[in-house]
Amino acid sequence: MASARAAPGFFGPLLLARDFERTLRFYRDLLSLPVEGAHPYAKCISTPSTFSVVDGRWWGQVNGSENPIQGESSVADSVLMIQVDDVRQVFERLMGAGVVFLSVPVTKPEMGVWSVFLRDPDGRSVVLTSPLD
Repeated sequence: MASARAAPGFFGPLLLARDFERTLRFYRDLLSLPVEGAHPYAKCISTPSTFSVVDGRWWGQVNGSENPIQGESSVADSVLMIQVDDVRQVFERLMGAGVVFLSVPVTKPEMGVWSVFLRDPDGRSVVLTSPLD
């Protein structure tokens, strides 16, 4: 009788960071995401989602690559969506901290959310959302 195989689990995306500390501070300190770990690897965990920030140079070393940031992609290839309590409030707080946004908060009635676009320190597209009032 064949043994039952466990279904593969989804680990979550790894964000390879050119400047690990700067990228970690962006997600942990500016966006207030819960973080476990420290250099060279930290996980941002918010049930039910997880993503990891990994030092790109370290990733290259452990994977035997001279080019630590492999598979360079355009910013249109992926978007990290983060739900916050109030997009407008977070927008004002982050603007005060010098974060540059690609848009102002707008409503997306078809999605039932407020949203605002920005980029993380490595140029990845990030969308902050919150439910419409």
